[in-house]
Amino acid sequence: MGTGKEVRLSKVFDPGDGRAVVVAADHGMMLGPIQGVVDLEKTLRRVVEGKPDAVLLSPGQAENAYHLFKGRRAPALLVRVDWTNTFRDRTYTLPVRETFFGAVSDPRHALKLGAQAAVTYLFLGYEDEEREARHLSLVSEYAAECARVELPLIVEPIPLGPRVTKANSAELVAIAARVAVEAGADALKVPYTGDPESFSKVVRAAAGVPVLVLGGYRALSRRDMLEVIVETIEVGGSGVVFGRNVVQSQDPASVLKDLRAIVHEGRPVREVLAGGAAPKRAKLEAQPERCSGCLICVSICSFRHEGVRDASAGRLRVEGAWPGPYELAVCTQCGNCVGACPNGALSANPSLGCIDWEEAKCDLCGACAEACPQGVVKLQGSKVKICDLCGGAPECVDWCPRGALAVVPG
Repeated sequence: MGTGKEVRLSKVFDPGDGRAVVVAADHGMMLGPIQGVVDLEKTLRRVVEGKPDAVLLSPGQAENAYHLFKGRRAPALLVRVDWTNTFRDRTYTLPVRETFFGAVSDPRHALKLGAQAAVTYLFLGYEDEEREARHLSLVSEYAAECARVELPLIVEPIPLGPRVTKANSAELVAIAARVAVEAGADALKVPYTGDPESFSKVVRAAAGVPVLVLGGYRALSRRDMLEVIVETIEVGGSGVVFGRNVVQSQDPASVLKDLRAIVHEGRPVREVLAGGAAPKRAKLEAQPERCSGCLICVSICSFRHEGVRDASAGRLRVEGAWPGPYELAVCTQCGNCVGACPNGALSANPSLGCIDWEEAKCDLCGACAEACPQGVVKLQGSKVKICDLCGGAPECVDWCPRGALAVVPG
């Protein structure tokens, strides 16, 4: 790698840890004025507050929003140099009938716009192999031009087409990554392959070229999203590229704060979810109308406290049959159980507001369970099981895929 490339990449990947948090905001060129990019400058101002390492834009928007990338503390600018209609599914006004790609800019133009790197797609898996060859040829031309002007090239290798199946997709990501490296990529942004083992093969296939994972995978929850990032970093990944998860968020800076805490600070997911501050008084709020009856909440509750996935051991209650409605009940901290206990074994936690149980004072009489109007206090074995808010970061809330549980001030 030449000196110019090395200097420019150091603006994208933090030299201290070799990692990067990148925001993709080039959706307008592929999908039109979707949520989050209609007033892109307004969104970008909120994104920049979150201190991403770099932001990816189309050439036109890079020219319009250049002032947001001026100064020592501004993020690096990445410019996309190609276009595709691939991502216009049936939910769009003009759904794609056949996949096409093409050049919309070139490395020299990107350099003039102030880019620290150019970004391009590489699709493998076309039914028409000649089209695949033309696409690889275009990427190779970009790589050669980038080498001449010392501009790094970031390639997004994606398996695409009728020859791609669930069975071979992870392997094809690794193959596509290696093809991109052989064509001259200086960094990669790749889809998540579903598990750390298969993603480690992608990292190995990249042969030392930095690998960023795309944030477009379907996360069940905020916790799931962050844990996926941890998994990729643990097997050698170099960070993330998040698009709509950031630009369509109500608070992009908050999302980026979480991402930076994981990628650059190496903080545990649990600590990030808790906000990194002392827990505050809170309680759970249930929204049964959103519940799908998946039982993830009670399963994760039992796993958190008992080490096993047993819905009957959860410290909340879900009842009902498909397709619903479902009854979803949580501890409301009403205090009935505290008043019913004849031995003073239950008390309100002064910091969190949840109910504490003192085993030494308890004779397992069951008065607390009988007094609970929600039916969530349980006696199982030699224990009274009651919600402790997981020490301030309730995991049932983080894992619920439907947003049926929330934490509210206590």
